[in-house]
Amino acid sequence: MGNSSFLWALLQTIFALALVCGLAYLIFRVILPRLTVSYGTNNMVRVVDRIGIEARKSLLVIEVAGKWMLIAASESGVQFIAELDAESAKIAEQEILKNRGLPAGTGFGKSFADKLNEVIAKGKQGGK
Repeated sequence: MGNSSFLWALLQTIFALALVCGLAYLIFRVILPRLTVSYGTNNMVRVVDRIGIEARKSLLVIEVAGKWMLIAASESGVQFIAELDAESAKIAEQEILKNRGLPAGTGFGKSFADKLNEVIAKGKQGGK
């Protein structure tokens, strides 16, 4: 009797671990890439995309007053790397949106609140 309860507890633990791993995969591979860092949509500065290189080290593509720049951010500060061709950068942004399965009009720099409002609006339209 004690052996079967141990086996049942082991199976429950394995199932719970698989569930947690599945949720982590969903969050890190599907949800987070669609939610990008932004500090508001009405600002002159827009974080277009961000990629983590190491813990606390990132590369960012930002748009400032129509100019696109690649910068590195770490604990020691922010460093300008290069100015990007604006036209090529816009084309690349559209390609990335297409590859991520996002609509063409979607901007990387939308704030979390803007994206949350879009999801809520879509949910209300679908529910009617």
